[in-house]
Amino acid sequence: MIRNGKEEMLVESVTLPVVQPPIFGYQFFAFPLCIVLQDKRSLPWLYSNFIQVCFDKRPDPPVPFTFYIHDYTLNPWLHVEHLQRGTMNIVQRNIVEFVRDCLLDGYYVYLNVDEYYIPERAVYQKSHLSHDVLVHGVDLQNETFQLLGFTDKQMLATTSASFQAFAQAYDSIARIDHQAICNRIYLYKIKETGAYAFDLALVQETLEEYLTSGNTSSRFRMVANPWDHCAYGLDTYRCLQDYYERLLAGKAGFDVRHVHSLWEHKSLMVARIKYMQEHTDYLDSPDRLHAAYSEIERKARNARNLTLKFYMQQEEATLHKIMRYLEEIAAAEALAIEQFLTVLRKHQPQLS
Repeated sequence: MIRNGKEEMLVESVTLPVVQPPIFGYQFFAFPLCIVLQDKRSLPWLYSNFIQVCFDKRPDPPVPFTFYIHDYTLNPWLHVEHLQRGTMNIVQRNIVEFVRDCLLDGYYVYLNVDEYYIPERAVYQKSHLSHDVLVHGVDLQNETFQLLGFTDKQMLATTSASFQAFAQAYDSIARIDHQAICNRIYLYKIKETGAYAFDLALVQETLEEYLTSGNTSSRFRMVANPWDHCAYGLDTYRCLQDYYERLLAGKAGFDVRHVHSLWEHKSLMVARIKYMQEHTDYLDSPDRLHAAYSEIERKARNARNLTLKFYMQQEEATLHKIMRYLEEIAAAEALAIEQFLTVLRKHQPQLS
């Protein structure tokens, strides 16, 4: 096989490994995590981040409520190359050959495709939909790619698509979607030299901002204007309540992503406390804090399940239960974070 001017051994297939990420409601978060979390050395970075949340208050935003991260591609263990679809025209590369060569060179490929052409997707052969996928494998003998994404069973899983179907799905984006975000092609590769120590100061600062609903995006004002259109931290509960009130009044469409992101945040907070208990000496009474957040996580999970129940049964009483859960979660979390910060301030008194 000749590639990049060099003769190489013929490789019939390549599958770059992925793991199940703790955040998967939005794939742009899930895909980098499913790559870097193969290496346990990335856990200090994970648990130092993903604390703040934000709710976009603008009309019909593509991502209403999720974790606040300035740039989801920035990661100590991830080498990233940013391309645009137009680059393929400039270099005159066939997309199938380009993706194949990237995979053979150890790069995961993140891009948008029209899932009308992708088997085992909810819209397959039904309707056109631009959606992001992570290509992490290729079978040269059978001429297929392995794509990670949400399947027609609503699971984050790997499925296959033929070279021909993938090319059709890629080409169709130009006709169905003209959003700039859908023009991205990102190449991800593990950076073996990555390093990051658990950052207690960052955890404490971000918890403070969560508790006070501070605008965490202001930290990055040297490179971007703050996101003043968002609510942050505890203030997002008001936005969530408003969403369910509008859903109850028939003024908003069903969207499980809000409460799913809420549950992911609480689940990750529980995991963060457990990690700090096992790998640091910062928590004086971890069992009490872990129990408090475990109860918060349980209620968030119940709220998510009730949201799915409402989708199936359309009972107004279910929405009222969800809104009561949100009130309880908000109150309990405010107390839990105060408790969390009281403990951490003993180790970082200068941040009090």
